[in-house]
Amino acid sequence: MWTIERLEVNGGFLPGLKLELPTGLICIIGPRGSGKSTLAEAVRFALKGTVGASRQRLDLVQANIGGSGLVTLVAKTDAGVSYTIRRASKQPAVLLSADGRTVPNVDLDRGTFLPLDAYNGPEIEAIADEALGDKRRALLDDLRGEQLSKIHLSLGERRRGLEANADLIRAARRSINDLSERIQEFGDVRAKLNALGPSPEVGPSTEYAKANKQQQCNSRERKRIETVTESLRAFERDTGILRARAIDQKALLLVEVGSSNSALLQSRQEEVYEAFSGVASLLDSVISSVKSTTTICENIRAELSGIHSTQASEFAQLQQVHQAADERYRVRLDLEQRIGKLQEIEEEQSVKKQELTQLLESRKSLKAKFLLEREQVSALRDSVATELQQETGKKVRIRVLRNADNLAYRTLLTEGLKGARVRNHDEILESLLQLRPEQLAQFVQDDDSVAFDEACGFGPDRARKILDAFRDNVDPLELEIVNIEDQVRIELNVATTEEPLFKDAAELSRGQKCTALLPLLLARTKNPLIIDQPEDNLDNHFIYETVVNSIQRLKGQRQMIFITHNANIPVLADADLVIVMNSDGKIGYVEKKGSVDECRDQIVDLLEGGNEAFELRRKRYARG
Repeated sequence: MWTIERLEVNGGFLPGLKLELPTGLICIIGPRGSGKSTLAEAVRFALKGTVGASRQRLDLVQANIGGSGLVTLVAKTDAGVSYTIRRASKQPAVLLSADGRTVPNVDLDRGTFLPLDAYNGPEIEAIADEALGDKRRALLDDLRGEQLSKIHLSLGERRRGLEANADLIRAARRSINDLSERIQEFGDVRAKLNALGPSPEVGPSTEYAKANKQQQCNSRERKRIETVTESLRAFERDTGILRARAIDQKALLLVEVGSSNSALLQSRQEEVYEAFSGVASLLDSVISSVKSTTTICENIRAELSGIHSTQASEFAQLQQVHQAADERYRVRLDLEQRIGKLQEIEEEQSVKKQELTQLLESRKSLKAKFLLEREQVSALRDSVATELQQETGKKVRIRVLRNADNLAYRTLLTEGLKGARVRNHDEILESLLQLRPEQLAQFVQDDDSVAFDEACGFGPDRARKILDAFRDNVDPLELEIVNIEDQVRIELNVATTEEPLFKDAAELSRGQKCTALLPLLLARTKNPLIIDQPEDNLDNHFIYETVVNSIQRLKGQRQMIFITHNANIPVLADADLVIVMNSDGKIGYVEKKGSVDECRDQIVDLLEGGNEAFELRRKRYARG
């Protein structure tokens, strides 16, 4: 927890503004154009700059802080440490310690050093309106940022592993298909050879045939040695990478600087290093053995090279001797050579099929780990929603619907249906959404229209057309890991406690949207919170029942700054400080500041429409 103690603005629309800010609830009121939003944006600007700012906010900063404006903010942490932040337009922030020294290596724009929660009305409505998307998930994810960061990092590695696996699978399938085409080019070469009858058992032709077969064996021997040698080199490279990791002591670092446990961990650190020290030596031994094996293979290749050369020379001599062989024998030799090449291609295809089988098995394991970690993200969001629910009260309900945000899946299905030449795309789309992505991917990959029809009931002809369209438009390897996210439901009870009727924020009126979101925003963290005029069209009944109660309950836990036109917030929530802003049309300034009682006249005038309007309402309510 930390708080904003002081804010100063020099230049721009609020020149000379100086404010001492207490903890608890601070309400800023004033007529339109008096600089209330400029004040809120000055705080956001000092702490976060303009990273991620909307066009509206950028324009506000440019117009009211301008090139000459300088914002100074003093912050204090719960440990009692003070910092001063100074930021000018288009300049990096300067962070100073309490003794005036520059604090290095802190990027304030990332928003993690002194985190601030800040929202204006349009931003709150955007979160409410986005029933599917990242904005609501971010409200929960930010509260488990460190844990989720690790999981998302691992998920990224898993996804990259799956993508690399998919590339290898595609390459293997292309190779298998290419080899199949090459095999088909040989036609019925074995049948033709059988039709020639048995080959002579003796004579020059038999010697020539044996020499020819030996040439084919020599070719395969060379390829085998090259394959083994390349495998050994790859193994040496991989072991070298592993050894580099083994000698990287940073990977085994246990000590957390600044932790009260650092002495203990430092004393045990050497044990870890010593226990692990033998790994590098073992890996050196492995590398040495691999190199020795590689050398043996290279020697074998050199030995065979001489033998192959001699055999090639002998074969060349036999070719010259037997040039006059009969046509039938030459045909036989040609067929035998072609069969030899065919066998090489068939062996290569067999190896590729084995590789493909291994890649597909590996993919199953990768997918299982990927999906398990996605479930961990959902479980964390569930826990955050449960904690927030306890704080937001009974009027607002927060739920995490796992795998309910299928927008990416729906988009991919829509792309897959292009060119299917079938009617009722919307109905087909809804039926396809009932299939798990990996299930549909399997149908596409197997080209199994019968099983596909049994699962969806489209009818044989339509199932065939739809499946053909997907095979043309969608990669099943991408389809099976399409990102289906959790949906975060933020709902407001628009009826009674006895007979509740909860509606999602996206379905509510503008005022109700903000009312549903505000208790959640209030309860999320203990960082300072700025809410800039959320209450246009706000329902006062809901404001009193939800927002005011939440503010009263939580304002002792965090500093809240509300820019408001609604009297219920400062009065009923008992603001710790009311700041009244005004302007002369050229610059804004603080007209008055104090408690609710001290600023009573300004609150009545600005937020209640004046004494006369307030008294008329009071009398009418009294007559009722």
